[in-house]
Amino acid sequence: MTTTNRRDVRKAVRLPVSIGGKQAALSADVSPSGFQLETTTLLPQGLPVEGYVLHGDKELKWKGVVAWSRAGNPMMSTWHAMGVQFTEVSPGLRALISMRSRG
Repeated sequence: MTTTNRRDVRKAVRLPVSIGGKQAALSADVSPSGFQLETTTLLPQGLPVEGYVLHGDKELKWKGVVAWSRAGNPMMSTWHAMGVQFTEVSPGLRALISMRSRG
């Protein structure tokens, strides 16, 4: 399991994400320990989640836990936000995060 390290550099990166193969999301930022997602469905803190990041034609898999969630504002057309702490990350996604975190 990946531990949370608040010193991990978070980079603003927009990546298309699928949660459970059923819900679309966008990353707002990523780090080696997790990412912040913007979603249309609010998921509760503590919920185990899994999915993939779509990178070209590849599905880069991940598993994690919702570390926090914040409701969006429908009056302002903002999506919900949630932080996901990774518990498993595919080698391809680990490499992509590493590349994006350096830039």
